Amino acid sequence: MKYIVLICFLLVSSVAMACLNEEHVTKSGKKSVDGFTLEALRLFKSQDIANLELALKNLLSKKNETEEDQFSTENSIAVTYIKLGKLKEAEEILLQLLKKRPNNYSVTINLGTLYELQGKNTEALNFIKKAVLIDPGSHGGSEWFHIKILEYKLKNIPDDKIGSQNILDLYHIKKPAADIAYDVSYQLQERIPFSPTPNILIAKVMQELGDYLADSVSIKAAYVVYEIGMDYDRANLLNFPEKRDSLKPYFKKYRETIPVTGVYYLDKLIPADDGEKVNIALTVLEKGFSYFTEQEEKRKQAARQKQYFIWGGVGLAVLVTGLIFYKKRKQAV
Repeated sequence: MKYIVLICFLLVSSVAMACLNEEHVTKSGKKSVDGFTLEALRLFKSQDIANLELALKNLLSKKNETEEDQFSTENSIAVTYIKLGKLKEAEEILLQLLKKRPNNYSVTINLGTLYELQGKNTEALNFIKKAVLIDPGSHGGSEWFHIKILEYKLKNIPDDKIGSQNILDLYHIKKPAADIAYDVSYQLQERIPFSPTPNILIAKVMQELGDYLADSVSIKAAYVVYEIGMDYDRANLLNFPEKRDSLKPYFKKYRETIPVTGVYYLDKLIPADDGEKVNIALTVLEKGFSYFTEQEEKRKQAARQKQYFIWGGVGLAVLVTGLIFYKKRKQAV
């Protein structure tokens, strides 16, 4: 493969990452272990077009032995068309598949997503709600997020009024806080590649998620979300820099390390021939995302040691010079 699909390894489920024992703390000082991992916030800004086109070519040439295989392949082709922005082609396939299996979850949810991308939000909401009735637990039971987004879109509220809205109403959802955080993070992983910046709706979602994370899950995760949110709110309507900076006293208070946001918000996949980054990816898979904060601390420690070495060298040079002058002066006497 030309690329290592880092997301396949690092965007694994919370179950796969549960042994990493990440520690988190909220603004109030409440701590949790394994309640949430920062890998859930790894977001890719756009689709990998080259890999998608290769995948499409392979799907179109695939020989299917059974009717079930054929159905699955055609659905996958439609999904790939959607990711490539070929919505008309995808719609034709999905509607044919829907005729064959009116209650198929995958086809129904894919049509909901397609219609949202086409701006047909009423149709999109109908299909998403139908899909949830077919399989309430799909995508970890996170489709409530999709429904709330579409319901908000149908209100047609002007962008300049979005700051006063409460789109997700996270504090009233009856789920554990970590589960809510994972639900929104998963849905953002799916949505971000279809949402070029700036995008005030995505920004508002980031704001609500960041606020919730800071209060209920993790100041580290909130810090990451606020920084990512700044890219979607370039006019700073939602005060992301202020929200981010307001967390810094809590990092100091609880002796937490501020996370390196750049490792969570990525432009593209990692080339397989970039050995250093591949090794980092494998290390993260083993150690969790505390690896990055560990590396930052090591970098700071190395910088401090370098300073000690320099000043120690200067001190030693001054001492030696002083001794030389002292001996010369003593000999002269």
